[in-house]
Amino acid sequence: MLVETAVFAAVAALMGVSTVAFVAFSLLGDHENRYFLLPPAIMSIAGLSYAGMAASSGGFALEGLVLELRYLDWLLTTPLIVMHIAVVAAASRKTIAAAMGADALMIAAGYAATTAATPGVKWGGFAVSTVAFLAVVYLLLTTVTDGVRDETAAVQGTFRTLRDLTIALWLVYPVIWLLSPSGFGVITAPDYHFIIAVLDTTAKVGFTSIVTFSITRVGDLFAEAETTATATTA
Repeated sequence: MLVETAVFAAVAALMGVSTVAFVAFSLLGDHENRYFLLPPAIMSIAGLSYAGMAASSGGFALEGLVLELRYLDWLLTTPLIVMHIAVVAAASRKTIAAAMGADALMIAAGYAATTAATPGVKWGGFAVSTVAFLAVVYLLLTTVTDGVRDETAAVQGTFRTLRDLTIALWLVYPVIWLLSPSGFGVITAPDYHFIIAVLDTTAKVGFTSIVTFSITRVGDLFAEAETTATATTA
């Protein structure tokens, strides 16, 4: 438990530092746009979740809620990641909503599979989660990608980097789940928690780092999206 608590605390600290760094970079560069709030929001939610997991595993507070905090984190942050990628590609609101909805279903079904009391519910939930994940991947590779074809090479490069990083890392999660105690029990719970912590850190910090280094490239596109959204709701 002490090792798990230390790992969770370290991830929480890293998420916090990354959030502050991104906000500072954005403000110093005068990049003011509501879409730039997504990366620090993602990092903040994840950081708070891992802080809660550290407290829970250490017996300080929220005891026994590590699993719930992890899935709550994913339920809130992964749709925001999908949204951010889709906005970079100037995808339609309908496409963004469909991708975010499939993502939310993926997480909800994954939680049901992990907490299921019977094999039928467990593997049924895993199957639904997998299909929903494939739907997210399909949308990112087809409809969302189509939207970026007319953008500049810089925007296309940023989009493909974000898309490919996300898909590649997310492909590992179901494999690790199958190996975990919730699946076939090949690895222990502490090993599972450590691997997931590494994946979460790589996915979210890597995502935010890419956005940070390319923020000037896609700033005009985000400004255009902001203007379009404002005009639509006016």
